[in-house]
Amino acid sequence: MPDSLEWIADAWNSKGLYITCARGLSPQQLAERMADHEPVEIKPATTLQEASSMVDMSQAYCAGLIGQAGDWAFIVESGGSEGWALDPAVSRGAEVLIFDPRPDDPPSFFSYHADGEVQLHFELGAGYDPAGAQPNLLRPALEEAGAIAPQDSIDDMLGMDEELSTHEQQRRALTVIGAHFGLSLPQEAIESGHLPAVITRTSPPSTW
Repeated sequence: MPDSLEWIADAWNSKGLYITCARGLSPQQLAERMADHEPVEIKPATTLQEASSMVDMSQAYCAGLIGQAGDWAFIVESGGSEGWALDPAVSRGAEVLIFDPRPDDPPSFFSYHADGEVQLHFELGAGYDPAGAQPNLLRPALEEAGAIAPQDSIDDMLGMDEELSTHEQQRRALTVIGAHFGLSLPQEAIESGHLPAVITRTSPPSTW
């Protein structure tokens, strides 16, 4: 499936893309909730590379492209994103999914927020130690897909049919996430197309 989520793992090998999706918000509403400033200006459609060039680490610390994929609004950022540390309040009255590559401090993370609370948070491709109000939400599907070891295995990777690379574990987990949430993101439009741009941070993220 060309527009699934598996491609995110491939993109993380070459680009530090932070992807945040929301169901129940428009793309502009999502950008406004994530931004550290008001008002939020939606700029003309541009490429991901051109949006990245807006980041100057003085007046703009993070910029991205916004769009809609089915029921899900999305924003793909580069620069100093809050990533997994995004305030759960962004999800009030909605659902929010966060895919954080953490390029400078792996492993990558996935977080699911809903109605202002963290529902699920776990590392992608580095063992499995979930947190949140619903820590076992995806466990059965992740085990079935071979993305994580069975819960009663002695070691994280014992009990799996094969030893997987971190990249392959990420791909399998992303496939499960996409299927569970009914989310499919357009790889070509994001990586090489033109989408509306927005600056989301005018100051360093809180994690810096």
